[in-house]
Amino acid sequence: MGSPCEKNGIDLVEADKKEKKNGTIFHSADDTHPEAEVFIETESARDLVLYPHGRCSRGVEVVEVWLNQLWNQHKKKATLAFKITLFALYLTYFGYCVHYRYHDEGSYILTAITGAVVIKIVAGLIDGPRLARALKKCQTCIGTSNKSRRVRAVLRYGLYIVASVLLCVYFAIDVIGHSVHNGQAVLGIFCLLLVCFIFSYKPSKVNWHPVFWGFFIQFAFATLTLRTVIGYEAFKWMGDIVHAFVRLSDMGSAFVFGDSFRATKAGFFFETAGVIVFFNSCIFIMDYFGVLEFIVLKIGRGLSLCLETGPVESVVSAANIFIGLSEAPLLIRPYLPTVTKSELHAIMTCGFASISGAFMAMFIKSGAPASHLLTAAVISAPAALAISKLMYPEMERVDLESQSNIKMRDEESTQNLLQAASDGAAFSTKLVAAIMVNMIAFVSILNLLNKIFVWIGERAGVSDLTFDIICSYLMFPLTYVMGATPEDCGKIGALIGIKFFATPFVAYAELGKMIQNRRVFEEYTREMNGTWYLSGEDVILEGTNTTLVKGFMTERSEVITTYALCGISAFPAIGFCMGTLIPMCPSRKKDVIALVLRAFVAGNLANFVTGAVAGVMYTG
Repeated sequence: MGSPCEKNGIDLVEADKKEKKNGTIFHSADDTHPEAEVFIETESARDLVLYPHGRCSRGVEVVEVWLNQLWNQHKKKATLAFKITLFALYLTYFGYCVHYRYHDEGSYILTAITGAVVIKIVAGLIDGPRLARALKKCQTCIGTSNKSRRVRAVLRYGLYIVASVLLCVYFAIDVIGHSVHNGQAVLGIFCLLLVCFIFSYKPSKVNWHPVFWGFFIQFAFATLTLRTVIGYEAFKWMGDIVHAFVRLSDMGSAFVFGDSFRATKAGFFFETAGVIVFFNSCIFIMDYFGVLEFIVLKIGRGLSLCLETGPVESVVSAANIFIGLSEAPLLIRPYLPTVTKSELHAIMTCGFASISGAFMAMFIKSGAPASHLLTAAVISAPAALAISKLMYPEMERVDLESQSNIKMRDEESTQNLLQAASDGAAFSTKLVAAIMVNMIAFVSILNLLNKIFVWIGERAGVSDLTFDIICSYLMFPLTYVMGATPEDCGKIGALIGIKFFATPFVAYAELGKMIQNRRVFEEYTREMNGTWYLSGEDVILEGTNTTLVKGFMTERSEVITTYALCGISAFPAIGFCMGTLIPMCPSRKKDVIALVLRAFVAGNLANFVTGAVAGVMYTG
């Protein structure tokens, strides 16, 4: 059946022609309905098909096209004007806040934020590639002559001498003389370094530059946080901020689990699951806005410059401060096929020697001191690189050209803010499930081992022979050289053994109980001045008829333990590491399998060295 235009002998082309000539056309829409006529006035038949609602739609489209063209022509200017307006409004707000109230905590935070925003804007105005090319050209020009090489060599070794003298003088005057345990920890650091050198894959190839400056950075940072009032108060303040930030998850947990989750009887899952979900969402939001990339790349470049390590391994070391063993290698996945064995070893070592932000939040919730845990998470980065380069030195040529422009984010996969938060929460479900099922399994197996050891001990007339006691004896020399008091060495050794076997989650939970026991004991002796006595490892408070299970440690031992446990270097993590790297890069399967145990040992030694550094610098 033909169309109405065909029936009246009028096709679309003819309609257009007649319209242009006459301006008005009448025709019947259908033979069966002659009264149904279509009226076209100054519109073509083609426009009738495209714009069934008439002239109004055509007019809206004209305006729409005009606005789109106007926006495309002036998009950059409009965006810049909008940003300038926002910045002007923010400066107005900042100026009013300074005028209204200053010299308190909130005003200092606002000033720091304003300074960071200004620095970011100034850095964005500078042509980065052009500046980098200019600096590279200058460096090339400076380094062409033999004289410039000699100058650089003099500066290099001169810095070695100056830094070594400063450390020796500082140790002699302020560290060793302060307490015998500080000197004990200094000796322990040298013992641990000697062990690393003896068991190095190639001791003759060790480059001592990253080792020396890695430990110097550690000592400098530890001095700032543990030996200066300003540094200690600053990190204590940051630790309090992080602790308060972690507690913000309580509202979401209470909404899902009910208010009873805050009770001790609610269990570890209800106490910590909300923290992991909340913190992981915040990490994804930081990644969405580019904050995480900015911080990680800057820290990574700083480490690469100071330690002369490769960009890839340095970025992974910095990323492990915020994200975990399984997630950090995702950032450098394209480079895995080409990295050297030493770099691959460093990537795995940094993963074992560090904790992610979500884990740190969970450990804080368990009772670990937030300020010391935050410091330990930061200084573990240079320690891991130093120990890794000592245990497996670089023996190949690093392809620096392919690592010159590392990016953490794929701009094409950018989502909106809500999706980033949702993805972070969804990703944490896998994390929560893995942590919880592993804790159920290993705590239960640990209980089984305790029963077996008790039975074995009873056969020989030894009572209460448990896994904790065995580890306390085996790890006693190690904990002693970290600077712990002899009375607490057994307890710290038991916690390290628990970390090895049952992951640091269980160890930090036990440490949190001991810290709480110490606080209860101090409050008891201060307010009641009551009597107490020991029953094995337990402390019995007679005045309140309270039993402090497994007792408590001194605050010094708590700090050393916090640093020594700060790493996912437990036996289950070996499987996590292999399960992450091998699927990412199947071609390096043999290398991963060959290096993973050495990296695991190196990661643990890095944690122990960090604990010894805390033992050197701690004053109370």
